[in-house]
Amino acid sequence: MSSAPTPPPATRCARHPDVETGLACGRCETPICPKCLVYTPAGTRCPDCAAIGRPKMYILGPLDYARAVATVVVVGLAVGGLYGIVLSPSPRIGLFSLLIGGAAGYGVGAAIAALLDVTTSRKRGRQIQMVAAGGVVLVWLTRLVVSGVPLEWALRDFTGFALMAVAISVASQRLR
Repeated sequence: MSSAPTPPPATRCARHPDVETGLACGRCETPICPKCLVYTPAGTRCPDCAAIGRPKMYILGPLDYARAVATVVVVGLAVGGLYGIVLSPSPRIGLFSLLIGGAAGYGVGAAIAALLDVTTSRKRGRQIQMVAAGGVVLVWLTRLVVSGVPLEWALRDFTGFALMAVAISVASQRLR
């Protein structure tokens, strides 16, 4: 006759000594209970082993911010000035103007994201996305100033709004 295998002896949670558990941290083998259990990409961990810091690509220092802002100011002024010379805003809504705005927005968003990758050593996150969005708005404002648009036309600049929406979306997606 074969006997059933005996279960391992029950251990007690390191943080909650009154709780019996059969679980252990996948890194340090410390006994943990379901209350202490932390799911990580590498498996279950105790709270001490799971306290992983933020990845370095999401931590920005003052120099990273300065580089990012300088990048978007240069790109925003240059691209906005060129865009204002080539295509002045129009109060008319047309499919062609929206397509031009969307294509330009894609190009602007991709350029800002690519330059921010280089100048900030591939930093990512919400802060860099906000800097990129500010650069896109700077492109739009520079375009309006260079082309000498009256204020009432600027508020109906659907091409510019298409540029901003697409560019902010593209830059944000690339800088996640």
